[in-house]
Amino acid sequence: MNYQVGQLVIGKVYNVKPYALFMSFEDGVTGLLHISEISDSFVRDIEKYGSVGDEIKVKILTIDKENGFLRVSYKQVPPEEAYSSHINQRRLPTVTEEEFQPLKDKLDGWINDAYQKIGKEDK
Repeated sequence: MNYQVGQLVIGKVYNVKPYALFMSFEDGVTGLLHISEISDSFVRDIEKYGSVGDEIKVKILTIDKENGFLRVSYKQVPPEEAYSSHINQRRLPTVTEEEFQPLKDKLDGWINDAYQKIGKEDK
């Protein structure tokens, strides 16, 4: 195992638990990206940051050479070097801008109807 503490490496997620992403690296080395090392802000759902098969660049925090295990951090990777292949499907837009157009066309009418219901004249 030729890893050093502080080194940046790309690992592949092979298991996801509510508290950590388990990753594999070159030469069969495995590691753990704990939820507390993903972001400086609160992480409610770890799957928003990684899924099985994703590749993520992480920084090595500790090395257990006896067991071939790395403890790694994503939040300590410099922003200009950060990399993750994760695509959060839940955050992608589900409608296009054109699909909002019918709502925009009706908005003025809805506003006028609301004013009439409360006894005011059209805007």
